[in-house]
Amino acid sequence: MELVIIISTITSFFSHFMIEKSVVANVVSVVVATLLTWMLIGDLSAGFDAAFIQNVVITLVMALVVSVIVGLVFAYHKKCA
Repeated sequence: MELVIIISTITSFFSHFMIEKSVVANVVSVVVATLLTWMLIGDLSAGFDAAFIQNVVITLVMALVVSVIVGLVFAYHKKCA
């Protein structure tokens, strides 16, 4: 789970830095973070059972939370600057 937080923090930083719209940046960040995490630690030969789907959903939610937090930091920084 720590790897998910690290990857989602990095992807959300770059997506919010490069994309102005926060909703689009959140979606891009979540999708890229989930795919990277799945490719790095996921078992690609595993079937789509309940445990796999649960892990993917947890990864999506964690990536979304981190992306929203980073997006709020970027929005606050733009407002103060």
